[in-house]
Amino acid sequence: MMLLPKRLAAAFLALLIAASVFAAPPPRPDLVVLISIDQFPDRFIRRFQPYFSQGGFNRLMHTGADFTHALYPYSTMFTGPGHAALGTGQVPARSGIVGNTWFNRLDGAPEYCVSDPRAGGFSPLNLASDSLGDRLQEKFPGAKVFGVSLKDRAAILMAGRKATAAYWWDWNVGGFTSSTYYHANKELTSDFDKAIPEIVRAHPVWEPSGFIPPADLDRLTHDPEPLRKYKQLREGLGVAFPHPIKSAEALTYTPFGNELVIGFAERLLDVEKIGTDDGQPDILFVSLSSPDYLGHAFGPDSLEVADSIVRTDRQLERFLADLDARFGDRYTVALSADHGIQSIPEVARDMGRDAGRVDMRNPNATVRTFGELAPERLKLEKNAAAKLGLKVSNDTPLEKTLILYFEEPGVYLNWVRIREARLDGERVKRAIREAAKQIKGVSNAFTNSELMTLNRDASDLERAVRNSFRADRSGDVLITLRAGYIWDYAGAGTTHGQPVEDDQHVPVLLWGRGITPGSYDRPVAPTDLARTLGVLLGVEAGGPQSIVLPCVHQ
Repeated sequence: MMLLPKRLAAAFLALLIAASVFAAPPPRPDLVVLISIDQFPDRFIRRFQPYFSQGGFNRLMHTGADFTHALYPYSTMFTGPGHAALGTGQVPARSGIVGNTWFNRLDGAPEYCVSDPRAGGFSPLNLASDSLGDRLQEKFPGAKVFGVSLKDRAAILMAGRKATAAYWWDWNVGGFTSSTYYHANKELTSDFDKAIPEIVRAHPVWEPSGFIPPADLDRLTHDPEPLRKYKQLREGLGVAFPHPIKSAEALTYTPFGNELVIGFAERLLDVEKIGTDDGQPDILFVSLSSPDYLGHAFGPDSLEVADSIVRTDRQLERFLADLDARFGDRYTVALSADHGIQSIPEVARDMGRDAGRVDMRNPNATVRTFGELAPERLKLEKNAAAKLGLKVSNDTPLEKTLILYFEEPGVYLNWVRIREARLDGERVKRAIREAAKQIKGVSNAFTNSELMTLNRDASDLERAVRNSFRADRSGDVLITLRAGYIWDYAGAGTTHGQPVEDDQHVPVLLWGRGITPGSYDRPVAPTDLARTLGVLLGVEAGGPQSIVLPCVHQ
């Protein structure tokens, strides 16, 4: 009778051991690869999924974790903030990267997000928060963290402040480079750059791939010939197939530009011995910029973008196959995007949607009077002046403007003029805010004073703006546009940057070691990736708003 409890106890102990083994976290990956496809909304992979290969996007979606409802929780949907968010898990209000550029009030000039003259041009000097890579290197001193992109801001802001090195495309030399901030491998860049002319010669023209049947292509795109005049001419490519490729710069405006980045990343894996089984996990950040370059020029509804999506899928397939051959099951890959894109407004209107351009561009050096300002800039100045009791006309000298500088989405006020006119600054901000709301296409506007005051009843839009706001860098008044409307600078092409679904909704896909496959429709954010990958690597990363995605065991 006394043996039964002992046997039960032994069985219970065995169950506890089995349960603890079952609940143990998966082995840490030796390598994490985070891929960002610049300007790649989630709707692209849903629309073109039937035409993908089995080993690219479909592999990640079907045998990995696919988060179908991933939206950025902030408003400034640009490359700089997006890549900072992917690398750090922080919103712009915390990362400090409130835009690609902002107006530096002390210098009286625009400041680029990764500018650093002391480092030979570029560095993460302006990044205000730790990245996933920073946290990894704090815990594992031998860990390697690299960023690779055509864009300096993408490579630098994903890799973080302690990165081993970041590499990007130098338009002046037509090859990859770095800066003195990093311990960069100059021999690597020199050797790879020698092969670039041969890569360009291998792609003399960009023609349709044929991966999408013509009948389906007509259904999935909207690219009527009369509207092609609203595409942007870039590097001699023209606005319709076939596109001649006559230089490395032209190549970057085609999907073949991805091959430059992936090829360099693969060479980097070899030379730097990244992902070795040495107990020190590594991270490789890869950003594919060409989809953004060509997307701005041709628009998301074009034949060109459709072809670039299915070509990018095949490039991803080849890259993943190469990672398989190198690392087997020892790596984890995550894929997302820094932002989406909106339609060319003229194309959107042709499809029956409300859309338009809002021109607030800064005057050039030859402008002398109000009448020479951009249309919406002039309307904003006149409406605000009327609210403040100021008399202005088209002949009013430019130095009398209330707005000193515009850097989307922010208006920076002319405080010299405000003091001369003996105006109350808060009253001026409110006048600009209300005048902005009268402009067609504007959804809302907020003063910086409002955004510095707690508002527990803030709308979703206001919360997104607050998540992008930093008092020392953001404008005095921040303006948001309605879906379909874009800030205009050239009268052609399209852009992104707004807190609307087309810009905020991007893919979040994970695959590999430690990832539980499945389709997840719960609301998440790309800013959750840093915290999630941190759990896999055994470090704490990400912002206070981020969560660990449910595809990872904790």
